[in-house]
Amino acid sequence: MIAGDNNSDPIDGDSVPDAIQQLLDSRRLIDTKPSSRGAVEAARTQGGANLNHGTNPRYDTGDFNDNAPGNLRVDYVLPSHGLIPLHSEVFWPVASSPLARLNDTSDHHLVGLTLLVSGW
Repeated sequence: MIAGDNNSDPIDGDSVPDAIQQLLDSRRLIDTKPSSRGAVEAARTQGGANLNHGTNPRYDTGDFNDNAPGNLRVDYVLPSHGLIPLHSEVFWPVASSPLARLNDTSDHHLVGLTLLVSGW
């Protein structure tokens, strides 16, 4: 499993082109594509660079400067093949949620993954 802040969006931002794509395309890893409704809402309401992004905002994990680079998918939990992912998500509550107060805790949002562990 590879997990952490890789600071690399598959399409947008200023990371080395195709850097994260090498992991996402690896036959050894599973991209569960965690998402959130809060990221979609933030991209729409914040505007700026987010309006021109190629990556679907539902997969964003980082809430950065709205002018540049905008919100990006930069945090990952990529399980190895052989593990069985049941659910993945990005913790980015919508503005109407009581938990939205936690959105400003960090510019990175938690990426969660639930795995089925066989033999337990």
